[in-house]
Amino acid sequence: MKKVRYTVVFLLLTTSFAAFSQEHEFGLWSGISNYFGSLNYRASFKYVRPGGGFFYRYNYKYRCAFRTSINYGMIEYFDHSNSDAYAQQRNLSVRSNIYDWTNMFEFNFFKYNKESKKDWFTPYIGIGFSVFFYNPQGLFNGTWYYLQPLGTEGQNDPSYSGVKKYNLYSFAIPLEGGFKFSFLRNWNAGIEFGLRETFTRYLDDASGVYPSYASLPGGSGGLANALSNKSGDNSVVVAGLQRGDGKPEQYLFAGITISYTIMRMQCPTTSGGHTYR
Repeated sequence: MKKVRYTVVFLLLTTSFAAFSQEHEFGLWSGISNYFGSLNYRASFKYVRPGGGFFYRYNYKYRCAFRTSINYGMIEYFDHSNSDAYAQQRNLSVRSNIYDWTNMFEFNFFKYNKESKKDWFTPYIGIGFSVFFYNPQGLFNGTWYYLQPLGTEGQNDPSYSGVKKYNLYSFAIPLEGGFKFSFLRNWNAGIEFGLRETFTRYLDDASGVYPSYASLPGGSGGLANALSNKSGDNSVVVAGLQRGDGKPEQYLFAGITISYTIMRMQCPTTSGGHTYR
């Protein structure tokens, strides 16, 4: 009987050694960023810029996960590169750093289990909530200037223009899609795309109409007007003419991911289950 008991204990222990906790995952991504809005209204990828970040993922079961991430990217666009005559006449430019904090829920289409030889890959989707910071700049005579303090659509004189100054932070709904796979014992890699549907119209500082000179610092000869109206023809661009499309804008992060899963061994309990150590 002792041999039987020893055999049972041995089998329980060896079984428990093969059971691991896979909840905690740490990783980073590197790739590109892009923006879509009043300037890049044709969804061009001509001015993609670098992007990257790091993330923590809590894997719940095998199909669901919660993810939090800190991300960075740059956006940039120039009207002169657009084939549309109106955009070339408008001649605006923009660049901005974007700092993004995102929390989202992810769903794996397939069961993803690093301990299984057949469940080593899956496509996935995600949705959540983001807060981000940005500060658009415009190019004038070879120098980049921050646009929000200048009030290029009359924001410095809202009693005259009726336009309030926009915040340099906003919120977004992230929509994510990707594919990941497991390699070695603890490592994962993949590719993903994440579009942010923002709640701001001013990623590129252009949303409404051209303002009157009276609402701009320095009037018609000031820096604000030089960056508000870059057409070079004050007789064509008049107050009230459309400058931006007034729609909420988007930015995109896309790239390669690599992550490390902490595989903690589970110990048997007296009830026959497992507990983590």
